[in-house]
Amino acid sequence: MFYNQPLATRFGTAFLRHVDQVNGVDPYWDSLDIAVAWVRASGMAHLSAHFANFLQRGGQLSVVVGIDIQNTTMEGLRALLDLGAYGRIETFVYHNEASGVFHPKLYLFRNEEEARLIVGSNNLTRSGLYVNVEAGLQVDVPVDAPVIGQALHALESWKDTESRLAIRLDGELLERLVLDGYVVEEARAQADRPRGNGAGRGLQGRQPLFGSRRVLPPPVPGAHRGEAAAGREGGPAGAGGAAMPPVAPAGTVLLMRLRKANQSTRPTQTQIPLRVAHTFFDGVAEVQSAHTGERHGIRFAHARGGLNTLKLEIPEMANFAQPVARFERTPDGVVYQVYDNTSAPGLQIMHSLNEGRRDNSTQMSIADAERATWWRSI
Repeated sequence: MFYNQPLATRFGTAFLRHVDQVNGVDPYWDSLDIAVAWVRASGMAHLSAHFANFLQRGGQLSVVVGIDIQNTTMEGLRALLDLGAYGRIETFVYHNEASGVFHPKLYLFRNEEEARLIVGSNNLTRSGLYVNVEAGLQVDVPVDAPVIGQALHALESWKDTESRLAIRLDGELLERLVLDGYVVEEARAQADRPRGNGAGRGLQGRQPLFGSRRVLPPPVPGAHRGEAAAGREGGPAGAGGAAMPPVAPAGTVLLMRLRKANQSTRPTQTQIPLRVAHTFFDGVAEVQSAHTGERHGIRFAHARGGLNTLKLEIPEMANFAQPVARFERTPDGVVYQVYDNTSAPGLQIMHSLNEGRRDNSTQMSIADAERATWWRSI
């Protein structure tokens, strides 16, 4: 499995499916080892509830995290410490005072027979999990495969406390890290970041060289309902469900394989199935093209006295044999990208949709897969 974020996958969404799965296509994992450069509360807000459930059902969690360039925050480390109330977790902080940045991003799931290794570029931050352009590669192999042994040896070397490059995290160490300036509060870390992506700040009215496309993270679990985090019993709020809420909030992304109304007479029109109309497209009157900036209205189609489908014009797909699209809800409305499924972006979207068929996260409008509209929330 190749992760291409944010076009066709969002690592946080896929990763939590691995953490949560108990009965289903994926095996149940007994342990999870993580090594990342940075952790922040912004990322842990999406993960803590799921990690708590993983620990409560007997899973073991081990985390190695770096603190270089003050990108790890006090609140991120505190969130890892707080998980100790739910089960067996160990966290190590790695830092070399002399040189070099601790920069791996490794996720290893294991049970008695199987292993799932993911190596990529995603940190435990909101941007790393959902927003940044990131890449990762997942391999599923027997737990005794040589590559798993090599990964475990790397993890053990990063947890070697005798070298003093790694120290096990506890409350006392966290207090010292803050006092000595190794980590800062999340608010300060956010304030120190340049606005935008930092490049081209000296343009002073000149035309930017590069395009601009805003990418949003999904809402924190429970935040769109105004829920507060729960206490220990049953785990923190938001755990367990990855289902789309009744009305999709900003940051929700939907991939679709579209059906044309008619290739010869209506090659730019597609129909949105009722199940998607009542969730992702609920209350949406128009969509905006990320390619041209143009807005296109949605027409409601009725049959037998009730709403049947939504009809949507997408001019860019006129010459596409099989269009696929990425829809994202933003505070300003729904923005779409559309590609032919033989193009490089289209192939990535189709790969994600096909992956979703393995765990039923891809849904279809009818049973006939060749003729159906497909969709998947990422």
